[in-house]
Amino acid sequence: MVPIGETFNRFQRVVRDNARELGKTIDLAIIDGFLTGVGPASYVVPLDSVVECIELGEVSASRNYLNLCGEVLPFVRLRELFGIGGEIPDRQNVVIVQYAGEKAGLVVDTLLGEFQTVIKPLGVLFKHLRGIGGSTILGTGEVALILDVPALVGLVTRLEDRRLTAPPAAERLAAY
Repeated sequence: MVPIGETFNRFQRVVRDNARELGKTIDLAIIDGFLTGVGPASYVVPLDSVVECIELGEVSASRNYLNLCGEVLPFVRLRELFGIGGEIPDRQNVVIVQYAGEKAGLVVDTLLGEFQTVIKPLGVLFKHLRGIGGSTILGTGEVALILDVPALVGLVTRLEDRRLTAPPAAERLAAY
């Protein structure tokens, strides 16, 4: 009897060899992810980037910051970032992610749990999407998008830096 790992490795070689003969490349990777939901959409956050998940409490509408054990943390609402309509639930959650020493929060509607996923890169038509690193197919047949944590952390910190350095509205109006 052949061990399953050896069988899988043989299968991978056959697929790669056949794809090469056809002039195609196969770009697949398997990651551990954390499945979340925003409205009707599903998103996977790479699990190695997730620090913790918390419930979003009362926060100022003008500033997207939260207090995490004395640490001021910027966050972005995925619903707003990706233009997802629909009713906002009473209870929202924040997935705290980290990349290169920087932390940021991603506000989602639902936390669906750990999910091992096969990543398929986005095609040429979708390469321009900021914050999306790939896609996967869920067991239900629906497509979930895989979040690009480095891009999102960079985006969140840049947005908040801009908000902090922008003059207050009264000063902007007085300048006219």
